[in-house]
Amino acid sequence: MSAPGRVVAYRFAGGLGNRMFQLMLAHVLAERIPDLAVTGPPLPEWGIAPPDLPLPPRRIRLAGHEVDLARLSYLLGAGIVDGIETEALGCRMELLSRPLAQRLFPALMHAGVATAPDELVINIRAAEILGPVHPGYRPLPLAFYARLIAETGLKPVFVGQLGEDRYSAALRARFPAARIIPSASPMQDFATLRAARHLVVAVSTFSWLAAWLSEAETIHLPLAGVLHPGLRRDVDLVPLGDPRWRFHLFPAAGWGGTAAELDAAIDGSEAGREATRDEVAQLAAPDLLLGAAETGAS
Repeated sequence: MSAPGRVVAYRFAGGLGNRMFQLMLAHVLAERIPDLAVTGPPLPEWGIAPPDLPLPPRRIRLAGHEVDLARLSYLLGAGIVDGIETEALGCRMELLSRPLAQRLFPALMHAGVATAPDELVINIRAAEILGPVHPGYRPLPLAFYARLIAETGLKPVFVGQLGEDRYSAALRARFPAARIIPSASPMQDFATLRAARHLVVAVSTFSWLAAWLSEAETIHLPLAGVLHPGLRRDVDLVPLGDPRWRFHLFPAAGWGGTAAELDAAIDGSEAGREATRDEVAQLAAPDLLLGAAETGAS
């Protein structure tokens, strides 16, 4: 049982994917640091309603992605603080626990749309990010999807934010034979992606989580925007130790949401390229991988 007053309290910000990361981080902290109780707002989509606990006045506040677990353990163990207040997402592989996440977000809780083993399930994020919303979130080039469809030989199935915008219309026109699963709700989309056999991730924490929690045979991860380890050093969502994941490298450039950028995403030839694990590891930790040049990484 947790000691009275030792609390980690999470605060929500952003969409469902971000809220899931924020809640997960609080539970990871409670799992790795002794005697912490978790409190925070409910996440009704997953039936999660933590107890309402008071936050101690002596506390430390977390934000962003990088979290120093050893420092937090010391501060709490020494009695310097009695609690943690966190809005942090903690989008870093060392802060994640798949068994814990599977307990928080059970697969059988929601039903999705069934897809077949010979289908390539492609998550589309468009809608608000087509414009200048955030430099780390962007629509992916249609040429990327064309390359994956040709290389895998699988039948494309598009799931997600397909609306009446120009990007969605161009996608439908370019892939007229593709199956399109309209978005009924975020939870149905999540379940559909999570149950796929072959999956293409969007630049989205929501999409990434569905893939990470899935039992897919192959997962194609675009290293673009916030998912590009060379563009965001504070984020690490590259599961190098999981052989199911394949990494596709794009230029390390932010998204401005300009008409020219959207034109390039629709009509351009930039399709990314598959990168080796050594290449991706070197991008993610260029100052840590001693001897990378000798082993052939670049």
